Amino acid sequence: MRQVDEIALAGLLHDIGKFGQRAESYALREDAYRKNDYKYTHAAYTAQILHELAFNLGEEMSDTAAMHHNPNNDLQWIIAAADRMASGFEREAFDEYNENTPNEDFRSQRLWYLFDDSKRYRIDTLNVDNIFPQEGEAQKGEYDALWGKFVDDMREIREKGSASSDAFTIDYLLKLHTSFIPSSTTFKTAGYTPVKANIPLYDHSRATAIFSAALYKLLNDENDRNILDYYQNRPADIERQDLLYISGDFFGIQNFIFSDLPTAKAAKLLRAKSAYIQLLTVVVALNIVERLGLSYQSIVSTHAGKFEILGIHTPKTIETLSEIQKELDDFFIENYFGTTGIGISHVPCALADFIEKGRYRNDLRKRIASAVEERKYRKFDLAERDPLLSIDKDLNNANLCQLCGKKRGEKRTGDYIACEQCEVFVRIGRELTTKDYLTISKGSGQIPIFGAYHLNFSDEPKRFDNAVAIYDISNDEEFRGFAKWELRSYVKFSEYEQRIEELGELAMESCGGGDVGVEALMALKGDVDSMGKYIRESDVTLSFARYNFFARMTDYFFSLYASHLMETKYPDLYTVFAGGDDIFVLGAWDETIAFAKRLREDFMRFADGSPLTFSVGMVMTKSNKPVNFIARYAEHELEKAKECDGKNAISLFDETVKWEDYLDDMGLHEELDKIEEINTAFLYRLMEFVAMSRLVKEKNSIEDTIWKSKFAYTVRRNMENMPQELFVALDRMIEQYPKESKMILSEYIYKRRKR
Repeated sequence: MRQVDEIALAGLLHDIGKFGQRAESYALREDAYRKNDYKYTHAAYTAQILHELAFNLGEEMSDTAAMHHNPNNDLQWIIAAADRMASGFEREAFDEYNENTPNEDFRSQRLWYLFDDSKRYRIDTLNVDNIFPQEGEAQKGEYDALWGKFVDDMREIREKGSASSDAFTIDYLLKLHTSFIPSSTTFKTAGYTPVKANIPLYDHSRATAIFSAALYKLLNDENDRNILDYYQNRPADIERQDLLYISGDFFGIQNFIFSDLPTAKAAKLLRAKSAYIQLLTVVVALNIVERLGLSYQSIVSTHAGKFEILGIHTPKTIETLSEIQKELDDFFIENYFGTTGIGISHVPCALADFIEKGRYRNDLRKRIASAVEERKYRKFDLAERDPLLSIDKDLNNANLCQLCGKKRGEKRTGDYIACEQCEVFVRIGRELTTKDYLTISKGSGQIPIFGAYHLNFSDEPKRFDNAVAIYDISNDEEFRGFAKWELRSYVKFSEYEQRIEELGELAMESCGGGDVGVEALMALKGDVDSMGKYIRESDVTLSFARYNFFARMTDYFFSLYASHLMETKYPDLYTVFAGGDDIFVLGAWDETIAFAKRLREDFMRFADGSPLTFSVGMVMTKSNKPVNFIARYAEHELEKAKECDGKNAISLFDETVKWEDYLDDMGLHEELDKIEEINTAFLYRLMEFVAMSRLVKEKNSIEDTIWKSKFAYTVRRNMENMPQELFVALDRMIEQYPKESKMILSEYIYKRRKR
């Protein structure tokens, strides 16, 4: 392991003692590891834990991690300074915080909920059941139970881990076990409240690791002590831009996934291309940190086709990033004719951007967003590039790739001709459905992905000399000694035939797959409303660690919780992509509507205490329609929902309404479901009354006010025994909410129509 990775891992583990200290069953040995030298009890716990569990840091780095409150050399000062930066503390505030810390009951405090500090998280592992708010303080034994799970999982690392994967696996275990415990517990002393219990131990630890790698690079490569000098009470300039915030953005994602995709091959390729975006994003980030001599921990985040990295601001860094950008441009032009790509942007930043109140949110995040946006308008530096794109030699209809229709293909074992890059998608899609482990290797491997990097899928973890990382990609929560990567998302899988179900098969499952109910596919595209505004103005961006927590949990909701919801409640669906703050799924039309309602309900519970809302656009279509057409139509419907006043809307059956109005249906859904027999002609007459009521409401059409008397007459003629509750619900809904009535009645009619 390189020293930069060791120092980053030491930063990641510097506060692991807080976890052990809160477990009553885990005691600090009085004679262990020069207890008094570490200054604070939790630091002594860190020293003990690093020696007793399988962290493989060695004596020097274990001591470096534990001595962050009483540093005596440069390596220890790197961790100490990084800890202060991660806490968002200026020098004096950090000293005051430590001097005023009383012996508060830290075992009783839960982490404050992300969006509402009156609510809490359960002290437990990160899983789909624990991402929603809880009430009250910690229960006795919560920390003990969590610590016991952590120790058991560390035994798995000892038994099955390897040097090439330990750092990734340890990071994963910290995320799993310390995402819902506070890095610092809140307390008051002499009227002074230094901190709030609103940042998880994991995100504080990750921030410390990120800063540790950068400070090490500054000191080791540039002999730059500016930030260290500041925390060592020496002359320093906190406005000097020693650091560089690097962003990557995979642009043209929708075009990349859907363009030129044969409908017959859609089920095989959609998920593979979406997974490819995730894989390539991670691989490019790994490539950048390796080329810059940074740690893997320097990667702040990778999700939804985006990544962020913290490096150091030097001419060499800028030059290397330019070289990597050119390599990426060449790769995307050669393989995809420039229809998609990854743009790298970077922003110089200073210590003050992370420790001065409000600077991270009000200045640095805005500069990062501006740089990313600017890069989108400079794709491929076309002014400096040959405008003529080359095509494959001897290209003709006989050898044209049948998957992308752009490059020369070669005959494969399947029933198609595919070019080299499309064959990569096919192989990824096939391996994702059957293999449980993924190894990213450098130099050689099964499937080339970018530069020297390769993917290797297997039934068991493969340890290669050139392995960069090993991941468990199985779709369960069991820990098997390696970092888990929930890469597969959810797609309906035929266990009997060992394949992903086709889109046409999902459509056939509509309305239970019986003889009644329209057979159709529904596309759902949704995302969070006004996310940019929320990031610019809310408290979640007050600090580096807190913003990372927010971004990580939002991504978790869409990438993992939504998949869990589909797998357990709505199985006839297919995830095209889900992550960041948006989602795109295809599936049986009625099940997709039910899923949309539940997802929106759960998102509002997840975002409780914030102004965030969720809008969706849905399109009902035949399964043989071109997928690109379906995607564009769904995007159009989502845009309509976003244009609705205040957003928080749903577009369905060519109508756009507020979620509250659609869901608050005055009991119409429930009353309709109680009716076993209802005349189809009567239902269509109701749709006519809806149209008339809408003209009255929107255009003040006097002649259409007659709809009410016609409605009453039609009920007497056709539905003499209609329950009073249904009559009242119809009358009120059609009058007050004609668009919502159309949506509800359309759904009801489609469910009753014979196939």
